[in-house]
Amino acid sequence: MKIKKLKKRSKILVKAKVIAEQVEMNREEYSKLSIKDLKIRTDYLINGIKENKFDIDDIVVDAFSIAREIIFRVYGMLAYPVQMMGAYVAHCGDFAEMYTGEGKTVTIMLVSFLNALAKRGVHVVTVNEYLVQRDAEIAAKAFEPLGITVGYNTSQLAKEVKKEMFARDITYTTNSELGFDYLRDNMVRSISEKVIRELFFVIIDEGDSVLIDEARTPLIISGMPKEDYSLYLDVDKIVSSLKPEDYFIDLESNTISLTDTGTQKVESFFNLKNLYSVESSEIVHKVTNALVAHYVFANGREYIVKDNKIYLVDQFTGRVLEGRSYNAGLQQAIQAKERVQIEPENVVMATITYQSFFRLYKRLSAFSGTAMTESEEFLKIYNMVVVRIPTNKPIIRIDKPDYIFGTKEVKWNHVIEEIVRRHKTGQPILVGTSSVSDSELIHQRLKEMKIPHEVLNARDNSKEAEIVKRGGQLGAITISTNMAGRGTDIKVAPECLKLGGLYVIGTERHESRRIDNQLRGRTGRQGDPGESRFFTSLEDSIFKRFASDRYEKAAQKLENEFHDWTFFTSFLNRTQKKIEGLNFDVRKNLMDYDHVLSLQRELVYKQRDQILLETKNLGILSNMAKEYATDLVYQNKNVDNSAIIDHIKLCELINSKFLKFEYFKPEDFEGLVLNDARDVLVNIFNTIVETKANILKEINALNVIGEILLVNLDQKWTTHIDKMTKLREGVNLRSLEQRSPLNIYIEDGNNLFEKMKSDVVRDVINGICDLNLPNESNEITEALQKNNVKDISKKKWLNSQPKKTIWI
Repeated sequence: MKIKKLKKRSKILVKAKVIAEQVEMNREEYSKLSIKDLKIRTDYLINGIKENKFDIDDIVVDAFSIAREIIFRVYGMLAYPVQMMGAYVAHCGDFAEMYTGEGKTVTIMLVSFLNALAKRGVHVVTVNEYLVQRDAEIAAKAFEPLGITVGYNTSQLAKEVKKEMFARDITYTTNSELGFDYLRDNMVRSISEKVIRELFFVIIDEGDSVLIDEARTPLIISGMPKEDYSLYLDVDKIVSSLKPEDYFIDLESNTISLTDTGTQKVESFFNLKNLYSVESSEIVHKVTNALVAHYVFANGREYIVKDNKIYLVDQFTGRVLEGRSYNAGLQQAIQAKERVQIEPENVVMATITYQSFFRLYKRLSAFSGTAMTESEEFLKIYNMVVVRIPTNKPIIRIDKPDYIFGTKEVKWNHVIEEIVRRHKTGQPILVGTSSVSDSELIHQRLKEMKIPHEVLNARDNSKEAEIVKRGGQLGAITISTNMAGRGTDIKVAPECLKLGGLYVIGTERHESRRIDNQLRGRTGRQGDPGESRFFTSLEDSIFKRFASDRYEKAAQKLENEFHDWTFFTSFLNRTQKKIEGLNFDVRKNLMDYDHVLSLQRELVYKQRDQILLETKNLGILSNMAKEYATDLVYQNKNVDNSAIIDHIKLCELINSKFLKFEYFKPEDFEGLVLNDARDVLVNIFNTIVETKANILKEINALNVIGEILLVNLDQKWTTHIDKMTKLREGVNLRSLEQRSPLNIYIEDGNNLFEKMKSDVVRDVINGICDLNLPNESNEITEALQKNNVKDISKKKWLNSQPKKTIWI
């Protein structure tokens, strides 16, 4: 992805306004057209792009005019100018910040219709499968009369159905299912099994959640277990018995390590002389994971236990991360801690981060109501400019100053009092919490008081959309984790507008200002009245991690009083900016490391695709033959004269290992310099491969060659991923080398990749030679004689190598 120059947001907005005005000018003309006429114009645009008469950027106004009109005909909603502006920003491959309730669903329909005209597939990513199906049905009803097909992709669909859905012009999907489909597509044994046709244009709704909040947790497809899990129980036993003085937690960086006393206890438990010796690296790794599981992570915050299983919870949205698990043994450490069934650590067969995946698209765009605070990150990592789209109506929501309390207990008491007081008026209330446990604490208090309410958290989000929809009704109380029903509008009942609209209570400031803004943004949609306030205490995690002792003294003085002190508020704002910077550095560091594996992954997947096409497999094998021949020649140099080959060893190797019959004599290779010996080997390999390929073709089994290539490439790639994971984990321990860990990782990672390639070459060539086919010895003998392999001077084979064929 090329880095674009930082465009001035005002210039983008000016262009977007011009587009919206031009579409508005077309309104009268398009309102007179029949649906049949609209389809004729749609077909004209499709054919024009197909025949290269014009570029998609040339037809923005025409496409928006058609889409706007058909949406109005079907749903009676005429897109506002601000929606057309947002659609244009997204079309440019940028990030449109549109506040809640400004109509992102329709905006996304406009830009997806425009890019669907290219007939290369538009992917619309949204937050859950309910919205995937809902939004796909809305778009289909409008666009399919114009010949633009719409589909949706969910985890329950069979592969054949998925393929048909991705073949449509617009496909709605969740980010996780899309990413997993991409990984699965690059594990297939036949090109026809792939479901995604192309990574052309993607629109990500709630893009900040996907591209930032979930960027640190990779998608992983695992294979068979690689080890016994019994050691996890032993490690958990000793770690769970440690006292606070046995470990040190750095609250600011949220990391943990053993103290000297903790190290001594672990060494004693496992009868080790030195815990940090190379021989003990596996125990160190598991102890570190167990420390995190016990003393950094908490049930109801980073994960939940449900149906005797561990489910990850997105810290920023509160949603369960379906199909995701911690890697490198951390998942097993949590399972041991919670006494649920421990699943052996699996081999990672395929993995990718959202950072790497979405950068594969030819054009990436996104929407969210809260993106401006991370605008620098979106530009540096995703090459997207964040553009704030004006609201259709002025925002009149009132964001009141924080209430600050000395302790959590006092804070919770005041939160409950505030809920009860507002509930008596009938005003709808949304209470946002930072964890599942906090939402359940409020739930229990209200339940005891017999106050009706709804709870929306990671333990049960099956009715999320319905709960959120009812959140604006008279007397409604909704308790929600940070997700606060993103993707579904809370429509406030008309009678509640007179009561001040939806009242949002935040029960703790989040690490990110953006998450706080998301909660505030749930109220005051489309110019409605609304109000928000945060209730915080000096015992909240943000104060614990970053505040000094003076805040502890202040907490004692506050006692039961609450304050809206600007002193504390300014500290919170400064701290949030600091944490955002730290988190950005972590994600940037992750991307730097992931970029190494990402480049390797792209090469391997490109090679897989070429193998699956089968048309160039002999050319791939020929290039492999050159590499393998070079390696073998240098392994079989003459001991007394390194410039020539050890002709006896080479002859024995060729006859016994590759030909499987006696054909050459040692004197055939006597005195050969290394380059000539390599050329002879290449010719022998090519002769064997081509002869066996002809035999396989005669018996309709030519696909065997592709199978040998794929099996070996996939096996070695899986092993390589595991090695790269271990390299990544251990690289920070190599501080004595006086080089940056990243540079060490890059160098060693590239060396591992070269070793993987050599291993694939060796095993593929050996695998082909090991095939036992009918009458192969006679046919290979004839081919060797025909190619004059023993006549080194002719070297006719050197000019007949297949061209334009890759081997990674």
